[in-house]
Amino acid sequence: MAGIDTPTGFTRLERVRTGADADVYQAWDERAGRWATLRLFHRFVSGRADEAAFATHVAAWVGLACNASIVPVRAGGITATGRPWLSLDRVEGALLTDVLRNDPPGPADALRLTITLADALAWAHALRPPMVHGRIRAEHVIVSASGIPMITDFSTPRPSGPPAPTASGDVTDLAALLFRMLTGVSWPGRGEPDDRIVAAWPGLTALLDEVLTPVPAIDSMAVFATRLRAVRDAAEAMLPLPAAPPGEILTAAPAEIKPARGYGERRPISVLALIALLRRHR
Repeated sequence: MAGIDTPTGFTRLERVRTGADADVYQAWDERAGRWATLRLFHRFVSGRADEAAFATHVAAWVGLACNASIVPVRAGGITATGRPWLSLDRVEGALLTDVLRNDPPGPADALRLTITLADALAWAHALRPPMVHGRIRAEHVIVSASGIPMITDFSTPRPSGPPAPTASGDVTDLAALLFRMLTGVSWPGRGEPDDRIVAAWPGLTALLDEVLTPVPAIDSMAVFATRLRAVRDAAEAMLPLPAAPPGEILTAAPAEIKPARGYGERRPISVLALIALLRRHR
């Protein structure tokens, strides 16, 4: 794509979306000999301190690649005109946003998916330096073709600007995402959620009350993951498992989920297959 300030070694760029902080391209990585997802940030580095801070975080992002539930960052740098960039693996799958819209998982599998994400974030938070995501939303989670939920788009550090994201903020965001998956309603205050879905799971109402509050009682992702497992274990002792009220959430017929643009080719996957794969990766 001519006229773009592109990093050296990437060709055949095709823009797939524009985000608040970066343009996202499908690109051919000449050195690796494979397709990649290229994030080219809108901003420009503002001096050597900014450039050094970005380089430090690129190294940390590359280190996240060993976690199966985080989209691997393979390289990063600064373009000739001063724009930061990142190269990520091109993952075949669907954004969780599309999964929730087209073929949402049932309550039990929403909880299992959330536990997987909580474990990945707890691991990232325990690194030195800690890696905090800063914006856990459905649009920043990809369900891969093999059924693994994968986190992408960690926040980019800046020497000036809004306060840096916190680990406790990730806990609140993930709890809000679970609330949305269970009720179909965003938290807070958008629509009327059906509390029966949450109340059916032993201890889940109390857990969300502790986290989705102006002063959360839980600020550790590891603790949140442990509490989620306690909810799951208590529910699994019940026969049958808690489910959505009749007519509220229906199991869809097998359908094709369109993958996120730039993350892979179209691949058919049904809700039953997704559930089975999520259970396999518990």
